[in-house]
Amino acid sequence: MRLADDRRGRVPFALVAVLLLVGSATLVATDRSAPAREPAVDRAVEATAAATRPALETAVSDAARAAAADPVVVPGDTPYGRVLDPDEPFRDALRARVYLAARADLERLDESRGGVRARASLPPVRSPADLREAIARVSVERAGPNGTALRVRIEGVRLRAVREGRTVADREVSPTVTVASPVLALHDRATAYERSLNAGPLAGDGLGRRLTVGLHGVAWARGYAQYGGAPVANVVANRHVEVTTNVAALGLQCDVLGATTPGGERAAAWASARTATTDLLGAGGLDGRWSERVLDAAEREALDGRTVATAEGGNRDSNRVVAANRTADRALVSLLDDDGVALAEAAARNYAVDARPFVATRSRGTERTGRERPPGGNWTRVARDTTTERRVVRAPVAPVAVPDGWRTFERHGREVVRETTVTTRWRRDEETTTTRRVETRRTAVSLALAGRHAPDSDLPRRGVDGVYDRGGALDGPNLAGVPKTAHERLVTDRGGVDALAERAASEGVETEPVRIAGERPAALDGWLRRDLAGLHDRVREASVTVPRTEVATYEVDPAARLADRLRERRADLVDAPDRYDGVADRTRVAVRRAYLDRVVARLDARSSERERTRDGLDGALDDRGVGSLDRLHDLLALGVDRSAVGASESPSTGGVGGPLALSVETAPTYLTVDAVDRERLAVAGDGEVTPLGARNTNLFTVPYGDAADTVTDGLFGSERVSLRTAAGAMRAERRATGGTVSPALDREVRAANAHVRGRLVDGVARTGLGRSGTRPVTVVDRALAAWRTPDARALALANGSATDAVVSTAVAAGLPPSERAELRARLRVATADALAAPDARPPEAVVDDSMATARRVVEAGVEEAAERGADRATDRLNGTLGAVPAGLPVAPVPGYWYATLNVWDVEVQGTYERVTLRSRRGSEATVYTRDGGSVALDVDSDGAPERLGRAAPVDFETRTAVVVVVPAGPRGVGDVDGNADERSPGYD
Repeated sequence: MRLADDRRGRVPFALVAVLLLVGSATLVATDRSAPAREPAVDRAVEATAAATRPALETAVSDAARAAAADPVVVPGDTPYGRVLDPDEPFRDALRARVYLAARADLERLDESRGGVRARASLPPVRSPADLREAIARVSVERAGPNGTALRVRIEGVRLRAVREGRTVADREVSPTVTVASPVLALHDRATAYERSLNAGPLAGDGLGRRLTVGLHGVAWARGYAQYGGAPVANVVANRHVEVTTNVAALGLQCDVLGATTPGGERAAAWASARTATTDLLGAGGLDGRWSERVLDAAEREALDGRTVATAEGGNRDSNRVVAANRTADRALVSLLDDDGVALAEAAARNYAVDARPFVATRSRGTERTGRERPPGGNWTRVARDTTTERRVVRAPVAPVAVPDGWRTFERHGREVVRETTVTTRWRRDEETTTTRRVETRRTAVSLALAGRHAPDSDLPRRGVDGVYDRGGALDGPNLAGVPKTAHERLVTDRGGVDALAERAASEGVETEPVRIAGERPAALDGWLRRDLAGLHDRVREASVTVPRTEVATYEVDPAARLADRLRERRADLVDAPDRYDGVADRTRVAVRRAYLDRVVARLDARSSERERTRDGLDGALDDRGVGSLDRLHDLLALGVDRSAVGASESPSTGGVGGPLALSVETAPTYLTVDAVDRERLAVAGDGEVTPLGARNTNLFTVPYGDAADTVTDGLFGSERVSLRTAAGAMRAERRATGGTVSPALDREVRAANAHVRGRLVDGVARTGLGRSGTRPVTVVDRALAAWRTPDARALALANGSATDAVVSTAVAAGLPPSERAELRARLRVATADALAAPDARPPEAVVDDSMATARRVVEAGVEEAAERGADRATDRLNGTLGAVPAGLPVAPVPGYWYATLNVWDVEVQGTYERVTLRSRRGSEATVYTRDGGSVALDVDSDGAPERLGRAAPVDFETRTAVVVVVPAGPRGVGDVDGNADERSPGYD
């Protein structure tokens, strides 16, 4: 069953009857004296009790209207003000008003029946303690559908009957009444509105969140326009903050209060349209009549059907393809550096063989012949002569074992015969004799000469076709000569097989391996370079796709993902066959593996460096009060997800007594950042007020270089800037002044250009072109001649155009095709390293002075042109200042640029001098007003009002950060008008 018709505000009469019955039933009486029941007394008391209810209803209605008109939002520091609950001063003040109004109305009740007079009363309030007790007697709560009625219960109403001066009945009742007063609903909505205005961006759907979403659209639209070349000098200005704040506040009025202030939407629409027009004209600010115009728009009835403008732009969900690029270049250069030593070493390892003899000996027994002593006794040895003879003979022997991984070149079997003859002369008396004893020992010796190919290589051991035979890739010698060389060095040079066998049978043979280098094909080096160049091209193009915003806020690690991708593709990139096509083929695979190892190692190092960079940027953001990268990521996600705001429905306004017929009035209707006269706003007081204070700080207005240390060590105060930035400043000054350039900046840019040029010359000199007789400096100077001015040449060096030109010139000068990829990689690396060096980074102070000069000249010209009505003159200002890039390149190490990030730290402070919520039901109106006025009430009936507190105005303060990410590029994104910290006049 529907209790009320929300659309028409009709309440069924049956419900009214039920409420009356329930209200009557709440008159709970207690008879303290418990005298004998008398009809006249009962009639008098019942008549008084019956009269109590309408009196209380009237008192509650009056008190509610008074409490709404002068709401106590902040308790006063007075004896009576301190009685109020500091967390709920409005409700306590309402209770106090209800009590005092009820007491006054009840005192006027006087019922007589049969000589008996009955009256109702409540204790008087004479002190703060009495007021505390009075408040405790009263309970208030929202009632009815949607809580738009007020239910009040008063404890301890005394009903006293008197006959001839004597009390004949004394009872207490605690009546409960429900009145159609929305006072609590209005207060709660006003409180909720103020709370939503003060809510931070991550604390629910409040002003902070809506401001974030609104400014996100503006910043991305203007930021991408600037990146695309539009004359945008100030991406986020306080005019955008002002309009977005008002649009958000009006939306909250509708969602939280249920209505919006008349004229508010018209004012916001006018301001929005005016701001959009200003943006299109490229103007940098607003004139002093802004507040008058926007308030005039609020008072007009229509605005040609326009609605509040919102800005959309930029591909906020776009992905960034991150490739190995410069990492692949650096790995290639490191492998080829020092005239190809690293490459030669890789080849040497694969053309190397460790050769050694393997020996095994086994005794074949000992034979003895002859006598050692003559027969008989008493012989005395006179002399002994021992002779030993050795001879080596071929003999079949068991082969010596050769370990796995060793290739046997030759085997030999020998028997070493050791014959020892002992001749002894003996004497006995005059008799002499000679004995001869022969001992023959035979030892079997097994010899093997073996080699182990590429002992220092970590390639998987797999077969090599024809490893010791000529042929295979390049039809090279492979290791064909190694067995012969091994025989010469380990057998021939040691006396031959018989000598080795003889030594093995006696003192042993030296078996330490000897390194033998195989002969390499003459074409091997060029062949390896060409193969490596092809692999380098493939690796350089290896990429991963990551969301640009995730990269910019360091939520993803592109280097780690690239390393993982290359690990997954490693087998395919190495391209190792089941069997190597000769030693050259094995060397090719070894070089490929060495190159990939270097690429992956550098990516891992970049990943580790990224963590250090992230920590440094986190700390810098925290020092600025912006928060952390995680918070920036959350705010960026919030800006993208526009569904996160405005999803709630407006609160229902139906309830007991009919619809609220709610209306909202604010003064001002539109919060401007300029001062407004109080008389214009029709608020108390003299002078002016500034309704809105705004501050937006662009964190990265001065662009920084690509080196990681500028993020961690000099993020907000680097003493030097990139050559690209200096060149942009130089170009801006040249445009502004018609050709004049600061001598200091000219000198610094020329010196930086010379430093980078020198590194390019070194890069060309390391190639075959440099060894062919062609002068590398001639090649470089011929290539750079296309850029005649220092700033043009600096930009070409910074953006890579100069590198491409040098390569093309080198090719025209006869650079072999096999070395073009190498030269291109060398020059990319050389340029990146040179640009990161201090010698190529002009001092920031010199650049700032140049930009200040350009800005003064252009602004003076624009002001003069504006006086003549030439609005398009602003293009000159923004186009000139736009020559200088802005933003923070997201770059973990020198030479890598994933995207450009910028952050605007936005704070707003606002005050509605008056907020009025009005609800009319029939002829009754409840008006809730927050205007900052003092609230006083005669509590103790002494004729002088006591101050309870004040109706504090609705004010707010919130803060957010707006993040914009654009692709890597020369312009970047950010404010370049010289005003990094933009504060409105009313910002405190």
